[in-house]
Amino acid sequence: MKKTLFLIVPAALLTYFLRPFSFTVLDLAFLLYSIAIFSIRRPQRTASLGLFVALPHTLFGTGNFVPLIVALGAFMQIGRITVRKRLNNFLRYYCAYALAVVLSSLTANLMLKSLLLSFVPFFLIFLLEFDSCKWFFLEDVVFVSSLACLHIVGQHLRSWGMLIVFALNFVVYSWLLDYKTKTRELSRFESSYKDFKKKLAKLVETVDSTSQSSSVFESLNRLAEAISDLTGFRYVLFNVLNRDLGVIQRVAHHGISEEEFKRLRQNPPPIEYVFRFTQERFRISNSYFIPEGALELPSEYVAILLNGPMQDEPEAWRPNDMLIVPIRSTLREMVGYISVDAPQSGKRPRLEDIQIIELVADQVYKLLERSQLYHDIVTRVSYDPHTLLLTHSAFLGVLETEINRGNRFAVVILDVDDLSNINARFGHEAGDQLLEKVADILRNRTRKTDVAARFGGEEFALLLRNVTKSKAIEITDRLLEEVRRIEFNVKVTLSAGIAMFPEHGNTVQELIKMATQALQIAKISGKDRLMIL
Repeated sequence: MKKTLFLIVPAALLTYFLRPFSFTVLDLAFLLYSIAIFSIRRPQRTASLGLFVALPHTLFGTGNFVPLIVALGAFMQIGRITVRKRLNNFLRYYCAYALAVVLSSLTANLMLKSLLLSFVPFFLIFLLEFDSCKWFFLEDVVFVSSLACLHIVGQHLRSWGMLIVFALNFVVYSWLLDYKTKTRELSRFESSYKDFKKKLAKLVETVDSTSQSSSVFESLNRLAEAISDLTGFRYVLFNVLNRDLGVIQRVAHHGISEEEFKRLRQNPPPIEYVFRFTQERFRISNSYFIPEGALELPSEYVAILLNGPMQDEPEAWRPNDMLIVPIRSTLREMVGYISVDAPQSGKRPRLEDIQIIELVADQVYKLLERSQLYHDIVTRVSYDPHTLLLTHSAFLGVLETEINRGNRFAVVILDVDDLSNINARFGHEAGDQLLEKVADILRNRTRKTDVAARFGGEEFALLLRNVTKSKAIEITDRLLEEVRRIEFNVKVTLSAGIAMFPEHGNTVQELIKMATQALQIAKISGKDRLMIL
């Protein structure tokens, strides 16, 4: 942006010398032509693009208006472009072509005039937009030379047929750009394919070596290091979903300091935390990329390893970007995930790099499955496949763990009112869809410390950590209100029963019994309400 602001002063000075104040119908026609030229070639900005507008315009229009016509074409081109980028384009093109017009006005030699009008803006635009123009430099030099010759001829002939000749040149130029773009894409594909094969070979070698390791931790750390080597991510973290404890365990890493890794291990997020990120809108291949700002990240659960974007461009990797690569069991249940940060390229992940990490994830599961320490954790099916909530048995395990910790909490049992009637009227498929909508509310509208579960056919359960009785009632009442807002064929309601630890019991059985009794009273009392004994 600073470079753009520096162009404002020279733009003002050049405008003073040109004084383009007499706008004609022909100038308007060339403006529309300029917008069309820049819009057609918008994905490929080249240094000579504006010459297809500027040179014919100097032959038949007002020469002093040429810079403005070209600059407005770049500014008003059709497409999704930010105002900042449009202003940047306007000032760059205006200054380049205004300087060319001023210099050409100082000579009466027609050949020199054409050369100045052709090559001065070409080289200025090339220097200002080097990164985007360098791929077409040689082709541009050839076309700039041909356009300069056409302009010399046009100054002698003054024939309107020259406009058609310039237009045909643009058609040939566009064909050449498209051809070179496709050739370059093919070359990139071949290069990526060769690179992918090399990475696969190295991955196989790494897997063979890790299978011989005596320790699961050594093997996991070696695989984490392999991910870093193969994909360029400097920080790699392996995580396992511990359903018994209801938390996400950090099990291995690469690149992260031992102090930071210890902090992450001592502050495990609740197991529901990861399901906030595994949304369909974030899916890439079989993984999930969550761009910075898409979701709120609790600072105690994440490691911020960067202070700012690695590059100043839209595709740059940013401090709060996240890539989640699931570790799945043989039944395709998510039992853990791999997270990475700080790519050496400075850019957001490529598909081939994500696929490499997914291959490593399969090997990680095999290591975890074979280990004595993690076998029971990763082979246990603890999530209901339809609602993605904890199963009945897994929820009871979480309750047992919470009781052992001794912290105050509430257990809530919820039941969908009249679900059997809904199934009878609209079919079981509609009933299943309704249950999924209710599950979405319980998963996304509770606190990050709470735990939701599918407790039975039409029943759900909640663990509300560190709450008073009044707070438990407040949270449950808000959830019931959220369910009432579900758009469905009929009004949807829930009944709920609440039990408090330790007031209503010191065991899992006692708490579930009290919550179920309260639920039954809520049902008898007219449904669509909560009760606590």
